[in-house]
Order: sequence, then C-alpha cells, then structure tokens
Amino acid sequence: MNKNRGFTPLAVVLMLSGSLALTGCDDKQAQQGGQQMPEVGVVTLKTEPLQITTELPGRTNAYRIAEVRPQVSGIILKRNFTEGGDIEAGCVSLSD
Repeated sequence: MNKNRGFTPLAVVLMLSGSLALTGCDDKQAQQGGQQMPEVGVVTLKTEPLQITTELPGRTNAYRIAEVRPQVSGIILKRNFTEGGDIEAGCVSLSD
C-alpha cells in the first residue's frame, strides 16, 4: 500500500504563500532608517452658505383667460377696476 507522495494542492498553496511571505522580508527598510518624513500641508475648511441660482430666459402664458364683456348694448364710459387686481362680489366694475 504505497501512496503516491506527489505534490498535493494544499502543499502547492503552502509553498507559494511561504515564498511570497519570504520575498517581502528585505533589509531595505532597515537601510532606509535615516530618511526623513515628507512635509504635509494642512488646510482648514469652513462651511459657508452657497446659493445656487440658474437664470433661464423664457415666456409664460396664462392657461385661463377671463374676458369682461357687457351684456347690454351701449358704450362703456368707465372701467371701475384695475386689470389684474382683486374685486369683491357686488362691486360695480363697469359703468355707462
């Protein structure tokens, strides 16, 4: 009962990981001990309100229009309201 003692996948993985671990162990870090740390700049940030606006050209149209017309024959002499203003119920808006 002789077993084939070839490389098993576990042995291959262990050998590869061991070789990678050993290549990372150099004396370069010990030789570079006299090197100074680089200078790092520091920036202090402050929060400020930011107003984002966009101006776009355009034109608007009213979706509802109210036309004021007399229901009697005659000539309108005076208009007693301001166009676009508010009126109350019962007020005289036109007079002849």
